[in-house]
Amino acid sequence: MTHFKKVRKGIKATFSPAERLFLSDVLPLLAEVGQEADDPAASRLHVPVYLDNPEANDEWWRLMGKELDEARREDRGVFRQVVTADDGIVLDHDQANAFLRVLNEGRLVLGARMGVEVESDHDALSEHARQVLDYLGWVLEELTQVL
Repeated sequence: MTHFKKVRKGIKATFSPAERLFLSDVLPLLAEVGQEADDPAASRLHVPVYLDNPEANDEWWRLMGKELDEARREDRGVFRQVVTADDGIVLDHDQANAFLRVLNEGRLVLGARMGVEVESDHDALSEHARQVLDYLGWVLEELTQVL
């Protein structure tokens, strides 16, 4: 089953009820990022912009962090629309990219919390954990190909 199809007005996204239920867990997962002091997911989503200049990095985050947070909230609103659409939803290009970003954030958060740093870490995960990450990766790949 393909989840995305180009149509005249954009990209139609369609998921089964079970998939929509599964994907709906991404939003609460992202909402809790950083609530624990040692959450590895927080650093995965809050990456340094200037690797060799901590002061410039702190300044960038001070100036741009709120704008990034707002953009992420808007993206998550699009994601919510997709996972609550019983009969699918047609997304324009920007909305499809928003869905892609949220899905990728969810995958990054799960990977960070599972300790995935390199490919061999993925191979060492339990079968269930690999299936979760692989499903999210499959959906990301499908949408990327359509975009």
